Amino acid sequence: MNLAHAVVLIPALIYHPTTTATMVNPLPQDLPSSRRISFTSIENKINDQCCCRRSRHRNDDAPSTCTMSDLRDEIFHLGAIVGRLCPLFLNERHHHSQCDNSVDCAVEKEQRSVAVRPFWEEHPSSSDNAKTEVVAAHHQLGQVFLQLFVVSRVCAIDLCTSILKKVELNGRKYPVELCKGKSGKYTNYSEHTGITTTEGQSTIDSPIKTSSHGDNNLDEDSTTTIEGMTMLIRNFANERQWHRYHTPRNIALALLGEVGELAELFQWSGDEGLVQEVVSEETLDKAGQEIADVSIYLLRLCDVCHVPLGEVMMELLDATEGRHDG
Repeated sequence: MNLAHAVVLIPALIYHPTTTATMVNPLPQDLPSSRRISFTSIENKINDQCCCRRSRHRNDDAPSTCTMSDLRDEIFHLGAIVGRLCPLFLNERHHHSQCDNSVDCAVEKEQRSVAVRPFWEEHPSSSDNAKTEVVAAHHQLGQVFLQLFVVSRVCAIDLCTSILKKVELNGRKYPVELCKGKSGKYTNYSEHTGITTTEGQSTIDSPIKTSSHGDNNLDEDSTTTIEGMTMLIRNFANERQWHRYHTPRNIALALLGEVGELAELFQWSGDEGLVQEVVSEETLDKAGQEIADVSIYLLRLCDVCHVPLGEVMMELLDATEGRHDG
């Protein structure tokens, strides 16, 4: 299967903006390979830094030793980090109380509007304070991705493979000839795809069996790097004319929803026992899909907000490594 044609971003199902989103500037097609950040390089840094918070205090910090308490803790951490993103997308940050129509009032409103522009609209000539806020916003998004790697590690799930499996499934759930320009749910196409709420959802037997560590049958650069995966997701969304729904606020809300679905899988599981002994293969598969959904939305969100997620991740990990060395 040609993954370049199988990758799909779940469309925003219930969000209907009143205006059409502006197409983002494309990433450079000839991005040097030295600037592409692989999933493996991030995983290796995380493993070196023992980011499984509880298990790093044990002699054996392999994912197989992680407990249900570890897993639920990391999901709480993910929820907390994602929650801290919300103020970045509040409309009240960008709209102000009405005043009279005087010239002074108009000037003041313009100045205030510029001062609180959303981070994805900041211009290179922005003030130092604004640039600092942009960097902080980028790092917040990077922290979400970092935590997704940590949650995956606790579950002994390869994040890159989970994303590829989920997008392969979504490619079958959303045939391009049926869903172009539409934001309907996949069940709208069940008659044609055979995929329903109870049938055809598992990725356990997915044809995607390889991890992020390379396969001669795959376009390695497109499927093992953050930048390559981002471009695949963008191209597929554009092919289906879904970019009109992909405003930052829409995608951020969709991301929040997927974190909730991940939490729902383990809300009644309790904290006792090892993950690999307590959680069934089917539930781990569902967890991998939810982690992948959050990751796909995050990659798309960073794309439309002009965030170089790969570079941000390496900055965060290098900074953490420096603190540990110190």
